[in-house]
Order: sequence, then structure tokens, then C-alpha cells
Amino acid sequence: MTEWITTREAAQRLGVKRTTLYTYVSRRLLTRRRSGGESLFDRAEIDALASTRHHPGSPLGVLPMRSVRSSVSEVREGELFLRGVPLADLADEPLDEVVDLVLGPAPSVAVEVPDHLAALPLHRRLPALAQWAGSHGEWVRPAAAAGVAKDLLRAAPLALDGRADQDRPVPEAIFAAVAGRPGSPREVATLNTTLVALLDHGLAASVVAARVAASARASAYDCLVAGYAALSGQLHGGIGRSALAVLRDGPPADPSSPVPGFGHWRHPEGDPRADAILARLALVDGSAPTLSRLAEIAARTDRRPNIDGALAALVLTCELPDAAAEVFFQVGRTVGLAAHVAEESEENPLRWRATDPTA
Repeated sequence: MTEWITTREAAQRLGVKRTTLYTYVSRRLLTRRRSGGESLFDRAEIDALASTRHHPGSPLGVLPMRSVRSSVSEVREGELFLRGVPLADLADEPLDEVVDLVLGPAPSVAVEVPDHLAALPLHRRLPALAQWAGSHGEWVRPAAAAGVAKDLLRAAPLALDGRADQDRPVPEAIFAAVAGRPGSPREVATLNTTLVALLDHGLAASVVAARVAASARASAYDCLVAGYAALSGQLHGGIGRSALAVLRDGPPADPSSPVPGFGHWRHPEGDPRADAILARLALVDGSAPTLSRLAEIAARTDRRPNIDGALAALVLTCELPDAAAEVFFQVGRTVGLAAHVAEESEENPLRWRATDPTA
């Protein structure tokens, strides 16, 4: 039986604007029906098109994947929404309040921080904490991921710096743990906005990895570890060092080459996450030279700064360790990963089917 979905959901599943949907209809690639003054689309056709077609602006080489229902976040016509609320309305809200919006009420799941984390590189400590916590207790169902995430956030400053004060708000404590000094009010406010902007961005590779683990009913901790592993990739959360290199040394000589930190296929008019962070960063003392450098490269490449460029600018302005960009990504995205894990735990298990490329 045909399942009809709204224009909004169809556009979201394909990652295109509404006008593009109507282009597909005119080319007879999609069927449209009208009901109550609204256009509806055949979900099966949308999913088939999503799995076989390559969006003109999307990264090359990305494998097709079936659609996944999710209400955690949505990119709609270039704007990011968290639980239906525009990022622009949340960017300056306290992190803990936005975490509650995304995760909802969740029972506490205590996380202890072992001393041996101090011997690890900074960007390995939070994933190692999740791995250690999952290995020293009973199996925690993926549906309980929200509680796990909230306690990981509370424990993160201590995992990053054994002297951290966990009684301070998370952005303030995280900044001090990473920088080795207290942050100014404007620096902390910028990090708060940064962590909010990083909470979720749809079905990124780390989210897919975490949801696959949740589909297999892995422990909530192991689901997060799976997400952190994908997040460390050089085309995901681990791209921070490359973006820093662009700010320090300039973009590649080849104008057709990708420029880490600039441009985003889902945000051709500009990454709203970067806009939110850079607006806050502009108020931080000493940010002008870095922001001028960012604007200069954007003009030379005709590509606006994305989330990675904004993170690089934050790291340089505040004189933070190079690994700080990935650490902030991990801290913020812990919330989105947990929300997706809990959501996936209510779905039927995923099942993959291989195809013979020579057939």
C-alpha cells in the first residue's frame, strides 16, 4: 500500500530544496498527488531515488543508504533545526537546557573517571572514558543512552584534566580543561554556542555508525564508542587539523581542490553553525586577525566558512591545542549520538544486503 509523505519530508530525505522535487516531477522521476491543498509524494519512490541518484552538490563516493526516520535534527532549506527549533533560536541558550531539549528527561547513569586517561592524547580521552565505563559494569540498554550521555558530559572535564572542577557549567569546565586556564566570559559563551551548534547535524557518518550499533542492540556505551570512532575520521570530526592548516598556510593551489573548513554541500548559502559560532567569536578580544584571515580565504576560494573553519578560528583565537577542535566535536556530538541511539533502539533491526558490482 502506498505511503504518501509531505513535501517537507520528501525534500529532507533527498537532501534537496522543494523546488528540486518539482523538477523531478516534471522529469517523471517522481509521482505527486494533491490532498487538501498540499503536495504528497510516494515514500517508496523517494527512497528509491535517494538510494540511486547522486545529489549534484553532495560529496563524491558516498554510498547510498536507506532512509531513516528521525526527529533529532533536520536540515531544511539550508537551516538546521534541533527537535524542530531553529539553531538560530538556540545558539545562545545555556548548553544544559538545549541538551534537555534534545535528550529529554533521563535517569542518571553514573560514570567514574579512571586516572589512566591522563596518559592518553587529549582527543582520545572522552572515547576512552566511554569504552572504560562500558567495560566496568553491567550491559546498559541503548534506550538508556540519554542518561549515559548526560553523565559523560558531566565527567568530560575531569577526563580531559584530572584537576577540573565538575561543579562549574560544562562549557566553562571544558574550556578550562582544554586551555589549561579559565576562559573569559566571552570565550566561554563562544564555546557554549559551539557545543550547541555541534549537537547534531542529521545522519552524519558518526550517527550512522552509532545507529547501526544500536540496531544490533549493543550497549549504550558501545554505541557511543562506535560513533566516536567514525567521528575521528579525517573527513568528519578529525578534519580540524586540516582546517587549521588552511588558516595558517592558505588553501590548496588547485582551485578545484576541496578546502578544509570552507564550503558545505548541504549549506550552499552558508553553514548556520559556523555563522552562529563566528558571531560569538567576533566579540572575543583578539579575534579580529583570525576572522580577517577567514574572510580572506573565503573570498579567494568563493566558499564560505563551515563548522570546521569556525572551530579552527576558535582554536587559533583562544590559543588552544590543535586537538581542541576534535574534542569540542566529541563533547557536543555526544548528545546527538545518544539521541539517535535511543531512537534507533525503538526501530526494527537494520539488515544490509550486498550487491555484486560485476552483475
